[in-house]
Amino acid sequence: MKLYQIIEKLGRPEKPVISFAGAGGKTSCILELANDWAAQGKRVLVTTTVHMERPEILGRTGWIDQPAENIRKALETPGVVIAGSGSEVPEKIQGLSEETYSQAAAKAQAVLIEADGSRKFPVKVPGRNEPVIREDTTHILILAGASALGRPLDQVCHRLEYAKKILGPQSRILTGETLGKLLEKGYVEPLKKQYPGRKLAVILNQQDLLEEPEKVRTVIESQMSVPVFLHSREEKKKGIHMILLAAGFSKRFGENKLLYPVKGKPMYLWTMEKLKEIQKEGLADSLVVVSQYEEILKEAGRQGILGVKNPYSERGISSSLQIGLEAAARLKDRDTEDYYMFFVADQPFLRKETVENFLADFEKSGKKIGCMSYRKTPGNPVIFHECFVPELMELQGDTGGKRVLKRHLEEVFFYETEDPGELEDWDYKEKILE
Repeated sequence: MKLYQIIEKLGRPEKPVISFAGAGGKTSCILELANDWAAQGKRVLVTTTVHMERPEILGRTGWIDQPAENIRKALETPGVVIAGSGSEVPEKIQGLSEETYSQAAAKAQAVLIEADGSRKFPVKVPGRNEPVIREDTTHILILAGASALGRPLDQVCHRLEYAKKILGPQSRILTGETLGKLLEKGYVEPLKKQYPGRKLAVILNQQDLLEEPEKVRTVIESQMSVPVFLHSREEKKKGIHMILLAAGFSKRFGENKLLYPVKGKPMYLWTMEKLKEIQKEGLADSLVVVSQYEEILKEAGRQGILGVKNPYSERGISSSLQIGLEAAARLKDRDTEDYYMFFVADQPFLRKETVENFLADFEKSGKKIGCMSYRKTPGNPVIFHECFVPELMELQGDTGGKRVLKRHLEEVFFYETEDPGELEDWDYKEKILE
């Protein structure tokens, strides 16, 4: 069952505030639910009361250490906004201040909160002061991973000492019955007392690992006073990673064209902001900006986008392409079939809707390379299946991905645009001044 369907079954208020506790896939479930609601036109705030992975590690845009007004502005349009503050652990973020949270949450139509830590274990019994639940919470979802069942308790359970207090020191193998007892005594009973009136449920994640999932669910629920729902790990057909190349020297332009104002905004910013919106809407899994220019990298960081410096720009576009590939590959989900989509930063009139339509038609095509074109002439952006990464990494000098594309024309989907201006790169200042 999809998570948004579970919330509907439990009863969804006008603005749900859902705290995720337990173990076995909290972050992935939060992002799945956030994406589904964003696709329904909702403005969704994702945050934490404990720690969660930094958005860029998750392949997402984030608003970290940002003032409330910036987070509120990001929540003016449908999409997913991940917000928090910096942590002493480099790869993690912490929650928002009370004032910032209140202002941001007021703008959102749904709030999803990671309220518990589990150190990657599939099952947890909470310790003192865990989980950390906000008072405005409407639902508390307690997760457990099906991968823990049938395994030794000491291998799968976080806070093992608390589990043994419930089950006794002789408990060895985690069964459906013992899992139900742990979740009821560890989570449900104390949470009902501390947060009366909230909707509580248990989610048994990774149901696809079970031979008889409904039978297991029934056994767990027999030990509990709240409903138990089955949930499968989200299956992604494709992982789309966008890479914006913004490191050129603009030799023919006469100055740095990427910083040149076009209709009151630096040229590069037109494309970067459109790609950020595409990612925010869940149509791509990550966005990386590659540049040699500090101004561009700082702006990417300010907007919560992963910026990567290219110290070898003199080697040509191949260096930026490969640095971007390496950065995007670190963000990929190992369970996805990945595609890498390259954009150039001197196409300010490329429309967001055109990119979205290109992606939709490319997926339907079944091809492994996609390219936007005008009258059969290839242009940018270009997208490649992960199987072409070795060839892309062998490119040298000022040679881009089109060399690989031309070797595999039988695998190429051409998306024809009606407006050649969308694909035109501005190599000469006179063009813009016309």
